[in-house]
Amino acid sequence: MRFFFYGTLLAGSDNPAATHLHARLTPLGPARARGALYAIADPQGWFPAMVEHAPGQDEAVHGMIYETAPGFGPEDLVLMDSYEDCDPLAPEASLYLRREIAVTMADGSALNAQAYVWNRPLPADARRIDGGDFRCWLSDQGLTAFGGSRSA
Repeated sequence: MRFFFYGTLLAGSDNPAATHLHARLTPLGPARARGALYAIADPQGWFPAMVEHAPGQDEAVHGMIYETAPGFGPEDLVLMDSYEDCDPLAPEASLYLRREIAVTMADGSALNAQAYVWNRPLPADARRIDGGDFRCWLSDQGLTAFGGSRSA
């Protein structure tokens, strides 16, 4: 199973979920997905929201592809879903949906990966991230990434 991470689940993120998961994932490299990226403020830091675009729109969200490694199990998927406030049994109540999307690797090859896609109307104070790179945006703005657990 492959995952496209573009925010607080990227390797090196300062939260317990990312730290736990990256011991069970293998990085495959940089990638991009069609969509727009927004930053949402939380008392525990900023987190990104990817909104998918229809085919033909050129915006991209930049991230990394990871593949499950030996030791990755169903409990790890539950941890990721919980961290992202994604309940596959109650999608209408979820902050994100985990969906399979098309991604393009840095070498131009295409593949599919699971990604967390925003599932609600964007908050009025959400900030558009031009360029689609959450970590670069945080650095440019001098802001801190979300580092806790969600209480949506």
